[in-house]
Amino acid sequence: MRTFVISLPDARQRRLSAIRKLLPTGIPFEIVDGVEAKKMRSEFLPCAPEARHWLRVSEVGCYLAHLRAMQRIVDYDLPLACVLEDDFCFEPDPDWGLLQIRDHLPNDFRYVHLQRDVGINPKFRDIERVGGFCRTYETPCCTTGYIISRELAEYILQHESHCRLPIDHLFCEISHQGGFYRTYKPLIGIEAELGSEILNDRQLME
Repeated sequence: MRTFVISLPDARQRRLSAIRKLLPTGIPFEIVDGVEAKKMRSEFLPCAPEARHWLRVSEVGCYLAHLRAMQRIVDYDLPLACVLEDDFCFEPDPDWGLLQIRDHLPNDFRYVHLQRDVGINPKFRDIERVGGFCRTYETPCCTTGYIISRELAEYILQHESHCRLPIDHLFCEISHQGGFYRTYKPLIGIEAELGSEILNDRQLME
């Protein structure tokens, strides 16, 4: 399964960390340059007017970077793909690795969350167990690792091209349409020592 790794061009340590984790696995991957929103004039960022007073610039940049990954899925005519942020790490003892998981995906999936729930979204809950997956209501808030169908990528590109929510909040909202799952055992974690640009960012949209 094709994997797209989102990484800011100047984040050399994070980019090399991601590459070093993926190369030994044989997983086909490519880098998607993140959007350096802080270097852009805010009036040129595709952001919904009603969200400008509370969204942070880094949240908009993160959103647009994920849209870049989705655009590649559509451009390459892929039925599905994995999207990783460059601070991911592999969790021990998953049910399947990224090379095997495609053969086990639920038939109606549109999105599979690959991380454990860290308790940020109080609305998130499991609805039912489906093999090695759980059908979910909403999703855990984080987008370090997920699998997305081309259908969902196309929908977001067509209907959500302007950022009005952080990307993980958008997934929570869209999950009400169905087809959202998480892996019962987490496959992806976060390498915390690499830090988070979003958590450290205090710059709001103007």
